[in-house]
Amino acid sequence: MPVPASRRHLLPDLALLGIAAVWGGSYLATQQLATTLGVTAVLCARFLPAALVLGAIVLGRRGPNLRRSLRAGSVLGGLRAATIVLETVGVTMTSATNAGLIIGLSILLTPVLESWATGRRLTPGLIGSVLLALGGIALLVGGDGFASVNPGDALILVAAITRATLGVAEAKAARAPGADLLGLTTVEIALGAALFTAVGGAPLLARLPEFTAAMWVLVAFLALGCTVFAFVGQLWATSRTSASRAGLMLGSEPGWVLIIGVVIGGERIGPLGWIGAAVLLVAMVWGRRAELHWRLPDPAESTQKDPSAARKRPFGYSRRA
Repeated sequence: MPVPASRRHLLPDLALLGIAAVWGGSYLATQQLATTLGVTAVLCARFLPAALVLGAIVLGRRGPNLRRSLRAGSVLGGLRAATIVLETVGVTMTSATNAGLIIGLSILLTPVLESWATGRRLTPGLIGSVLLALGGIALLVGGDGFASVNPGDALILVAAITRATLGVAEAKAARAPGADLLGLTTVEIALGAALFTAVGGAPLLARLPEFTAAMWVLVAFLALGCTVFAFVGQLWATSRTSASRAGLMLGSEPGWVLIIGVVIGGERIGPLGWIGAAVLLVAMVWGRRAELHWRLPDPAESTQKDPSAARKRPFGYSRRA
């Protein structure tokens, strides 16, 4: 039985929201590990096990040759590594409030970059929903005001740009004919693992005797949940939606950071923070509808050009592989 069009669009959204929630938890996990291991060691601990797991899966499967994914995967891996380094270093030099707000700019930059790449104009509804989401994030993470600008803010701003660029590049790579999502992710993670092992392998090895059971759990969460699951899931989801909507869903990450911080970390937020969460939720719903109209052809126009189009595409939506 064919999957209903509404469900085909809902599943990628749910996957991306889940990934945003997992990444939201990574801030607390990374913070706890970084106080003991240091930034470079944490990055190595996160990427090296993930690369080994993915490498074993790829070597044991019967499928496309990994060489086909080297070029695109290397580009994605470079963008991913740059984004994570900028985020990690930037957060250590600025406040969490500033970092969460500035990185949220990627949800605005993503549709702008995609529109520039495809030559398609953004609709007022899509622009409005993205701006509303940005306003919700501003209330959510900046309710107590903004700290003074410092070098960390600049690094996070560059990270927002590279993250938006990564979103567009991943969507393009995932939709390419014969694209191998697992291969792309494996190359992407392997490149990051090589870079981070080169700078953080020695510090990590020196601290291994100090590892507790809780630290191993955090490493597993970062390596498997925040890296393997999140990156494979992101490539799968972006191949079934647009970079703009993926950016909008992943843009909820700052909200998850605060929710996890309140429930697990015991942090407190004021009334403006909860208002921001509600605004962000409204923006998600509005943006999902606006982006669908922007990405998909108008059913009425399609029916006029081809009367059988309504029968070929349930609800006017075209099927994506």
